[in-house]
Amino acid sequence: MDQKILSLAAEKTADSLQAFLQTLKEEDLANLLQNQAVKGRAVGALLRAIFRGSPCSEEAGTLRRRKIYTRCMQLVESGDLQKETASEIIGLLMLEVHCFPGPSLVELANEFIAAITGGSLTNGKSLELFPIILTALVTKKGKLVCGKDELSGEECKKQLISTLCSGRWDRRYVIQLTSMFKDVPLTPEEIGLVMEKVLKMFSKLNLQEIPPLVYQLLILSSKGSRGKVLEGIVAFFNELDRQHRAEQSGDE
Repeated sequence: MDQKILSLAAEKTADSLQAFLQTLKEEDLANLLQNQAVKGRAVGALLRAIFRGSPCSEEAGTLRRRKIYTRCMQLVESGDLQKETASEIIGLLMLEVHCFPGPSLVELANEFIAAITGGSLTNGKSLELFPIILTALVTKKGKLVCGKDELSGEECKKQLISTLCSGRWDRRYVIQLTSMFKDVPLTPEEIGLVMEKVLKMFSKLNLQEIPPLVYQLLILSSKGSRGKVLEGIVAFFNELDRQHRAEQSGDE
């Protein structure tokens, strides 16, 4: 089946490829891609072919593309892929983000938020896609259903960031998440939400994890709220110093 898809993808038009993909079940196609990816067999060419035959101008194409995209995200997180294969898939997924209509971007963003706050990330590799999805969301015109409201792309991004920052973060990915936000266009209010969340996470990390987090936080503060960040960092170390002195006094 994969050879058939690849041969049709080589034709000048995508009509035959689209027609053939329509005859396949989405789950079967996703399983085929997964098997090829795990075996390390030219998954890039197959993924490009599937995307070419799944235009977002058609509902069936959009649904198929969403299914494949989600499966690829799960694959990258699974740790079952060779490093080169995972990187190739991530690169292709990045290129395809802007093709999605607004509603699909909202769904993808919610999948990420559920994975982050639900603690189901395995290696965090797929987080490279999240900033691109949020950035693409801002460019979409018209109203989008986000939660119970109909919002613009910009408003939807704000609500998604608020939902993410109000949820639980696994301490293993705090540094990665902080770094991720530097690639997202943020309003002053959104920067404040992110900074507040990250500063709250300081007390949950081991001391040796603090320096790289401070570094990422200072980079992020170039977008704004630098004073608040510095105050938060100083307050954390002052409290740490107070606790240390209290422990020493107790020992004596």
